[in-house]
Amino acid sequence: MILTPEQQKNVLDGAMQVFTTTRLRDISLENLSRASGVQAFDIVRHYQSRENILTAVLERELELMAMAAHEPTLRFPGETLKDELHVLAGVILQEYRSRLPFLRQVLAESMQDAELGALFYRTFIVQGRLLFAEFLKQREALSELREGVDVEAAGAIFLAALTGALWMVEVFGGNKVEALDDDRLIAEISEVFVDGVRRR
Repeated sequence: MILTPEQQKNVLDGAMQVFTTTRLRDISLENLSRASGVQAFDIVRHYQSRENILTAVLERELELMAMAAHEPTLRFPGETLKDELHVLAGVILQEYRSRLPFLRQVLAESMQDAELGALFYRTFIVQGRLLFAEFLKQREALSELREGVDVEAAGAIFLAALTGALWMVEVFGGNKVEALDDDRLIAEISEVFVDGVRRR
């Protein structure tokens, strides 16, 4: 039996809720069934493993985050690539923050479990980078980027700088020392990035 879209949403929502407080290896089907309201047998038949459920959760969360980036055709009059990046960076920080308990748990387990780390990297980090590269390719097609820019590498650098600062402050305890100034961080990263890739 294939789960309905509503049941799949419930399972993935339940998995995020359970995974925030429980190690992946310790999540039982009973816990997931209770959290989602979907029968354990149906969850197993549809997803077949915990890893497949986690992959589905990560892919869904990434897709939801990606939907925040609008098409170039939806720009406001006078809006530039730098303006777009500024808004997008703010959205990325906000979306990451809203998922921090879940992402913190995944990251913590990934450092102890190489297979889980590879799954997280392949599903969330690499796919996120490719989505951002696609965002840049659309701007490249509009001749807004200088010739020869490696959009995948550029995208990886931008995301690493932005999310790396968030990880350091929010996940690794930096917020006990100093607050993250989102506006300053976003402005500086966007400025440096656009200066490197923009057509002169």
